[in-house]
Amino acid sequence: MRSLLSVLFAAALVATSSAEGAETPPSAKIDQLINQKLKAEGLAPNKIADDSVFVRRVYLDLVGRIPTRVEVTDFVESENPEKRAEIVGKLIGSEGYVSHQFNYWADLLRARTTISGSGQSNPSGMAYEQWLKESIRSNKRYDDLVYELVTASGNSWENPAIGYYLRDYGMPLDNLAMTSQLFLGTQIVCAQCHDHPFDAWTQMDYYHLSAFTYGMLTTNNHPVARQALKKYQEKKGLSKERTSDLRKAASEILIPIRFSSVYETDRSLRLPHDYQYDDAKPKAVVKPATLMGNEAVISGSTSTIEAFGEWLTSPENPAFTKVMANRLWKRAFGVGVFEPVDDLKDHTQSSNPELMDYLTKLFIDLDYDIQAFQKVIYSTKAYQRESTLEEPVPGAPYYFAGPILRRLSAEQIWDSLVALTVENPDERNRGRELFAKRRIAGVQLVAESIETQNSNQFMRNILEISKVQKELSTEIEAALVKVTEARLEGDPDKIREASAAAREIRQRLRYLIEEKVFREGLEERLAGLKPKFDVAASGEQSESFLNDLAVAVLKDHATAAEGMDAIIGQDSGTGIVDQLVAAMFEDEQKALNEQRKEIEAREEIDWKVKTKDDKRAFKTFSKTILRRMQRASDLSSPTAPGHFLREFGQSDRELIENSSDQASVTQALALLNGPVIAGITNKYSVLSRDIGSSKSFPERLDTIYLSMLSRLPTPHERGIFREAWESDPESGSVKGIIWTLLNTRQFLFVQ
Repeated sequence: MRSLLSVLFAAALVATSSAEGAETPPSAKIDQLINQKLKAEGLAPNKIADDSVFVRRVYLDLVGRIPTRVEVTDFVESENPEKRAEIVGKLIGSEGYVSHQFNYWADLLRARTTISGSGQSNPSGMAYEQWLKESIRSNKRYDDLVYELVTASGNSWENPAIGYYLRDYGMPLDNLAMTSQLFLGTQIVCAQCHDHPFDAWTQMDYYHLSAFTYGMLTTNNHPVARQALKKYQEKKGLSKERTSDLRKAASEILIPIRFSSVYETDRSLRLPHDYQYDDAKPKAVVKPATLMGNEAVISGSTSTIEAFGEWLTSPENPAFTKVMANRLWKRAFGVGVFEPVDDLKDHTQSSNPELMDYLTKLFIDLDYDIQAFQKVIYSTKAYQRESTLEEPVPGAPYYFAGPILRRLSAEQIWDSLVALTVENPDERNRGRELFAKRRIAGVQLVAESIETQNSNQFMRNILEISKVQKELSTEIEAALVKVTEARLEGDPDKIREASAAAREIRQRLRYLIEEKVFREGLEERLAGLKPKFDVAASGEQSESFLNDLAVAVLKDHATAAEGMDAIIGQDSGTGIVDQLVAAMFEDEQKALNEQRKEIEAREEIDWKVKTKDDKRAFKTFSKTILRRMQRASDLSSPTAPGHFLREFGQSDRELIENSSDQASVTQALALLNGPVIAGITNKYSVLSRDIGSSKSFPERLDTIYLSMLSRLPTPHERGIFREAWESDPESGSVKGIIWTLLNTRQFLFVQ
């Protein structure tokens, strides 16, 4: 972490001019380098884009959505000569920016809500999501962000950055390949099995680099369970095979905290058994060594992974800064100074080497401040120019006469539709944050309950759960047979019924574990703990998870047992985790619900909801449409197959930046008659209410154009829609106009 003094010095270095005015502002310097290259190639820069084109572009690029009608008119009508620089400064760092940047980083990091394996990993995935959003919100320096990712260890509720390793659970070599591609722009994955056929990297190079991160162990085991089983096995003289039922019971107990831990170990990496080169023998231990630049320094005070993190993120690393500076440049202009952005080789040529060198140096001088770096890029004249309409030829250099014409990403399309539907589309989603906190707290509750148990106590629980498993095994097997028979018959009702019965049996076991194993551990954890009620009363967040639990359990009771009885009730078989979590977040959830009710009540008055039809439309809008039309960053990541976002090419997060911008028939159908159109044209959507205040057809048309295309219709366009209105009221209706514009290239492209 750099000192404040160094940050201020770096900012002064790039932001101030000398007394003689010799220092050129960074954005102007970039324009100089671009114009010099264009001139050398016999080319001219594109014209400066008009205000309506620019404002739409900058909103899409920086906050991921089209601007509202008010935002467009305010900008276009402003006579402030610095308004373009000011809007860039206003948008960068806003909540909309956080949302849009998250989508970008989620694609880079392949971040998923179900981060690995099954739904058991969702709490860790949501913790990772919230950590990434907060890192963007706080403008965490790029080198700090990457260092925290690659050195992350611990539990997901304490260090959510471990999501970086959980994403490649049990696949450390694959994770290293992703690290190299992401942060060094080097696709070294081929060298995992043999020397790289098109680059200088050998298989030995791959294993040398992998040795740095191989010790980062993702595991679903737990020290308490491991120790309990080992002691019992030794005491009884049992073989590993004869304790298989007990291991199964231990695994069942640990299910809620699966995919939530990464440990730094000293395990050694060995070459594969079929290693074929003569520089080492198969299965030989490999020592850590770097690919490029200075060697990583491992000392007594620096662990292997810390040495790797420091080497990776060092300004002296020749690729680290260059690759990200180029990625951010491509984000603004649609094409990198060198392409591909993640396949940097010794012979890779930049289209403008002087520009690439300057961007790299600038990023370092700005102390890896992503927001400051982007403010420079988006304030250049080059960015403000009209788009180049010709698609760049793969392999041919592009000299940045202006940004290239690009189709909106799936997230930009979706978030633009959200902006046409809901008020305050950039508003921070507190509901999503609370939902994530509750999921994470549920896992931490279980972890805290296990942490307090010694090996003997945990073994008693294993034996008891194993006994119950055996008792339920007959029921479970019978239920599974019914599920199989129902599927063979193809009867959907029977399948649902049989599946529900099987789930009910499994749930009984889960509740028993919660009430027997977890409750016992939590009561011991709270024994003798004196909660600080004044922290909760003040509305502040306690630094101690256990204190928050104690406040919820002990606020009206003398003992943890009494408090839990009051929260859970006397009836067994209902579990404890969800109920304890609900009690912990009761006040926060209540406040959020009250806020939502107040907003709905105010809207009902402001929007003059009076008749039965009004109330029906308002209920549909507030209970269904608003719940569905949330920013892409606040939905499951990625969304389920078949969702609008997936239909329009959202990445499946299996590969780095794996999204698609290809058109399809299903996309047209989604815009033609999907629920999105129903949301936008609902009586109480932002656009519909805005149109409702327009008295004449021309005014309504102007409102739609300004809201969707950020400009007024041309006389020719007015004539087309007027003719459509007169000949066919349906095609010339508000819904018809909206559908028509949604399907135009002007709406679906960043100009």
